[in-house]
Order: sequence, then structure tokens, then C-alpha cells
Amino acid sequence: MRTDRKKDLDTYYNDHLKLHIMRQLMLVDTWSEIKGIQSAVYEAMGREEQLEQDEKAAYQHWKDTNEKK
Repeated sequence: MRTDRKKDLDTYYNDHLKLHIMRQLMLVDTWSEIKGIQSAVYEAMGREEQLEQDEKAAYQHWKDTNEKK
């Protein structure tokens, strides 16, 4: 890939990692392995969502305290 733009590079590498994960996922055979993976994915997505909410709350708190000055 011939680009220096960070967004393009991030997209390229993220897509590459997703494809690699999907290839490995196709090798999973048992129901318990699939449910374990599902649980881990939901847990990771939940942590990411919580982090976003915490960042928004921290920004709102910072915004509120700096507007009063």
C-alpha cells in the first residue's frame, strides 16, 4: 500500500487483522469454543463502550468546569 495517511494505513491493517481472525474462526469446531469466543467478543465490546462513555463523561465534566470560569 502506497500511502502515508494514518487513516488509510489503519483501515488497511484493521481489515487485514479482521480477515486473519475470520480465517482462524473458521477452524473452530465445537459449540463451546464458539460460545467462548462470543463471550470474549461481547466482553471486549462492552469494555470499549464503557471506555467511550467514561471519556465523554470526563470531557463533559471538564467542559462544565471550564465554562464557569
